[in-house]
Amino acid sequence: MQFATDASGAPVVVPQRPVRSSGGFVNLGLPLSRIFSADPSGRNNAWTLYLHYGIDFAKARDVRKFTAAGTGNRVKSDLAAAQLAYKLNNWVTFAVEQSLYRTRAVTGTTPAGATILLPLFRGNRAREEHDLRFEFGTIFTF
Repeated sequence: MQFATDASGAPVVVPQRPVRSSGGFVNLGLPLSRIFSADPSGRNNAWTLYLHYGIDFAKARDVRKFTAAGTGNRVKSDLAAAQLAYKLNNWVTFAVEQSLYRTRAVTGTTPAGATILLPLFRGNRAREEHDLRFEFGTIFTF
């Protein structure tokens, strides 16, 4: 709990209000082998493609209110990914995934009028940071 004083000087409890946020995601799985009419008994019967996008963001007004002067806070992040999977048999699946993670920072001024600086991403001040990843994995199912 935080305490402060009101206009008359009496101590009061400061209301605790969280930062408002929103977000969501969509995930789409496509059975490529079925779409391209692969032979069910052949080796090309187990290809699937998954597409994913998710976003999470806070209200910029709330982030500015809780930001100290001179610091840059993150306000929005999103992820876009695609995964191609091949099921070798009932126990082994191979997957390749490409994904992009992005983070954006809030700019402007605080309610007190102080300038909010951009945060450091890889040693440089920037409004957006991105991370492009490539992953390969073997999935064992028991």
